[in-house]
Amino acid sequence: MAKGLEIKRRIRSIKSMLQVTKAMELIASIKMRKAQEAALRSKMYVFESWRAIIHLAKMEENKNNPLLTQAQDGRVLALVIASDRGLAGSYNADILKKVILLIEEHGNENIDFVTMGKKAQDFIRKIGGNIVADFPLGQQVRFSFISPVALIGWQGFVDGKYSRFVSIHTHFESAVKHSSTLLQILPIDLSKIEEDMESRSTEFLFEPSKPEVLETVIRHTVRALTYQVILESEAAEHASRMVAMKNASDSAEDLKEDFEFTYNQIRQQAITQELAEISAGSNALE
Repeated sequence: MAKGLEIKRRIRSIKSMLQVTKAMELIASIKMRKAQEAALRSKMYVFESWRAIIHLAKMEENKNNPLLTQAQDGRVLALVIASDRGLAGSYNADILKKVILLIEEHGNENIDFVTMGKKAQDFIRKIGGNIVADFPLGQQVRFSFISPVALIGWQGFVDGKYSRFVSIHTHFESAVKHSSTLLQILPIDLSKIEEDMESRSTEFLFEPSKPEVLETVIRHTVRALTYQVILESEAAEHASRMVAMKNASDSAEDLKEDFEFTYNQIRQQAITQELAEISAGSNALE
């Protein structure tokens, strides 16, 4: 029965693991809902900001604005958002694959990185990437906390230090649908955003001037968009962890059932053997 005792110990170990994975799944689902609500609230502001940019971009005075021109070859600033810890399925691995693709396209020496999340920081340091800033992932993402992140990209682009400011993050659609993506934040790529929007035809009076208004709107939109991608990444991380923990719980349940079945078989065999021995002994006495 030594084998049966070993299986029983494994069953107890699996039950303990199940308690942990189910608790982590529950916590991740609660955090995901909160992050999802915050991302949805922010999304409408970003959407309306794009509308304003499209309307302003079509005006003659803004045709050659450098914030709207096609990105030229040059140095790239990439905001990479991963997580501080694992147990989130392929969440971090998918982000790091996008980083590798960006490096293959531009070369490691032509990219500066702003990282959020220990996994992103560790990976980029490992491959020899140049990290110009690192921001911790707090317990709660606030708009005021995002401003320095967006300012690095904005100022670097306006000063001509970078030809592009991009983010590598996870786009959140639902609890089971999210994907890593590379989004160009600056310069504004109108071809990517105008397809799904209809710009307003209303005329406005502008003060002080249309180019200055456009620059102000884009500056605020960059902050809002940076905030949005971080919120989406946070929601996607919690969703990935929730799914990963659910899969782990399901696998543990299946494994527990297999061990219980094996244990019951061994126990039944032992009982049958004992009955046979008792019966044989009884017959011998007779």
